[in-house]
Amino acid sequence: MLQDEPDTLSAESGQGNKSGQIYGRLKSLIVLQKLPPRTPLEQNRIAERFGVSTTPVREALILLANDGIIVKNGTRSYLTRALSAQDVQNDYEAAFAIAKFCIEAAVERFVSTGLRLIDKKAIGTRTTEDHAQETAFKLETLYERIAGLTENQVFVRRMLEFNDRTRFIRQLDLQNKDRFMETTSAMETLVQFLAGRDVGEAVTNLERQYQRKWDLIPSLVKEGNLIALDAVDIFAIE
Repeated sequence: MLQDEPDTLSAESGQGNKSGQIYGRLKSLIVLQKLPPRTPLEQNRIAERFGVSTTPVREALILLANDGIIVKNGTRSYLTRALSAQDVQNDYEAAFAIAKFCIEAAVERFVSTGLRLIDKKAIGTRTTEDHAQETAFKLETLYERIAGLTENQVFVRRMLEFNDRTRFIRQLDLQNKDRFMETTSAMETLVQFLAGRDVGEAVTNLERQYQRKWDLIPSLVKEGNLIALDAVDIFAIE
């Protein structure tokens, strides 16, 4: 039976350098759906694969479970989890609320430098997947910049978590050519409104994008879970 109660780290252990590295590597694999759903995350196999002891692996797994990225399966066992449309929609709802508040409270601090979302010269020179990944990164940079407008570090951390947890869905969405053009056009318009300190139009733009993504999430999650089923468990015994 799956359990959602978080474990705790001892005061002496903390995240540490090695556990932080393992945490980052595992998190990247999991949030980008590089492991099949319900893959057992066994400490010994992960430690052998990454060439470390089991201690940093255990600490990384505890942190991932506390973040809700994996789930407990028994006392000391963990599993990857399938994407959930409700979880993704909740992430977007929270991110939208943060972005809306920050725009309304401190749009005068917005700086548009370096936020060019479409490189027209690069279109057609890269694979669809590469282009989606690069554009997703630029969108995430914009979200983080908006979250930082009020200088509330809790908002910034939440937006960073949002970006991590929804990166796969974002990249999958951007691999559709029509949605790619629609999204990047809307985001470039949002940047213009923010740079022009037009709070009303910026919030309206954001609301439209939020509703569009909300409606798409169920189909994107279904597609993402099907893709994940074909992923290879790199920790399986060969």
